Amino acid sequence: MKPSTGFIAAALLCLSATTLALPATAEEAAQPAAATANVRQGNLVWRGEVDGTVDVSLRHRTVRATAVFGRSVRREHQHFRVTGFLPARDAVVRLENVEGQGTVEITQQPDSSNNFTAIVRLTNSQPGRQEFHFTLAW
Repeated sequence: MKPSTGFIAAALLCLSATTLALPATAEEAAQPAAATANVRQGNLVWRGEVDGTVDVSLRHRTVRATAVFGRSVRREHQHFRVTGFLPARDAVVRLENVEGQGTVEITQQPDSSNNFTAIVRLTNSQPGRQEFHFTLAW
């Protein structure tokens, strides 16, 4: 039994379309990955008054401020906005637009060992409440 001409033509068309879609060089293959690496997927913008040391944690879209030392951050003394969501996979977060009298540092990157939670530690080096502001981007 001979294969039909239409079947052969369709198979060649599929094969040629696949060949055209493949990158010609390793550089071209790396370009899409590099282009998507700079795309901002989401962020947390946080502002609040800190007296002592506070950990701000983000898991998915849930934000919590927990006092490590000193007074806790009351609801009326913090404001935040989450754009997108922190994915439930290993990710790298980074701090941007940091303001405040003291230190702001990432103490945990989201991974499977911490249930994909990012933690930012705010330490007020001055007596009393001081305002802090930061953006956590991923």
